Order: sequence, then structure tokens, then C-alpha cells
Amino acid sequence: MMKSKEKKSKSRTKKIIYNILRLAALLPVAIFSAVLACDIAISHTATGRIYDSIDKLPANDTCLLLGTTPYSKGHKNGNPYFNYRIEATAKLYKAGKIKHIIASGDSSKNYDETAIMQRALIKRGIPQKAITRDTKGHSTIESIKSAKEHFKLNRFTVVSQQFQNERALFIAKHYNLDATAYNARDINVKKGYKVYFREKLARIKVFIDILTEN
Repeated sequence: MMKSKEKKSKSRTKKIIYNILRLAALLPVAIFSAVLACDIAISHTATGRIYDSIDKLPANDTCLLLGTTPYSKGHKNGNPYFNYRIEATAKLYKAGKIKHIIASGDSSKNYDETAIMQRALIKRGIPQKAITRDTKGHSTIESIKSAKEHFKLNRFTVVSQQFQNERALFIAKHYNLDATAYNARDINVKKGYKVYFREKLARIKVFIDILTEN
């Protein structure tokens, strides 16, 4: 009788271990599938609303310039993502594609991204009166929400690199905003691989933020 109970106990233990191992094996597949699905959905949403050509970009009164740190290790001239966004925004303004710029970025007592963005734009020949600082842009979704709720915008042009522009357009569509985007110059995946992988996780977070918002 004891041996029979021991056999049943061992059998249950084996089944439990087998199920755990099976779930462990399926987990990477589930994560990969979730990342891929979010990535495809966000990229697809941007189709027809994202531009590399200034000539083809529809004109808008307002540009939403998404911030990033101006500093970068290994780059003596600063963060290339930041520099390319400033460069792209200045080109749009001088080409008459935008009339006003909302520089949206992170801000704290010791660090004001928007002030640095404003100074960089002025150095590029943009008049200060054409720039508004939005210190509530702690993330892409916060920048889009601020454009709608604080600045009462319905139609605007987003400026960032393509990976963030696609995500911004997805968020804008969720909030029923008529946004287009202009792609600032990017850096290759080899040099920006950390940003590339971080973006994949950020796309999953967008879905979580949208699904869990009040």
C-alpha cells in the first residue's frame, strides 16, 4: 500500500515538473510573439502618415518635437538622436512646413531637457517666440496627451526618429488626433542597438499603458 502511494506521489511530482518545464519552454515563444505583434501593429498604424521627404510632408501649424537627452557617452558632440531631431525641426521650420514648435521633454530641478532643446533650436535660427516648452513630456505618451489636453491640439506634426514616430502616431490615433510625423536622421542598428531593443519593450508598454489607463 505504501509503495502504491509513493508511486502515485512520484507520478504527480513528475507531471508537475513536466508542466513547469513546458511552460518555461513556451514563455520565450509567448514573449517573442507579444513583442512581434505589438511591433507590427504600431508600424502598420503609421503607414501613410510618416514621411522622410520634406517636400511630401503636409504642412501643419504646429510641430511636436519629442525630447531625448542631449548627452551621450562616446559622442563628443552630444547625443546624435538629439542633434538630428533639432536639425530636422529647423529644416521643417525654414521650409515653411511648420509655424510653431512645442519642445516636449523631461524636466526636473537639476535637469531641464526643454530648455536645452529651446537653446539648440535658437542656435539653428528659430526665433524664440516660435518655441513653446512642454515640461510634461516625461514619456512619448505623456507628450501626446499634453498636446491634446494642455495645448488643445488636434492636428500636428511629430518630429523624432522613425522608431519613436511610429509609436507616437499609434498613441495619437488612440486619442483620435490627426497627427503626421517627419523622420529625423537615425543612426545604424549596430551603433544604436541598445535603443533598438529598448524600443521593442517600449512598444509593449504602450499597449499596457493604454489598456490600464483610467
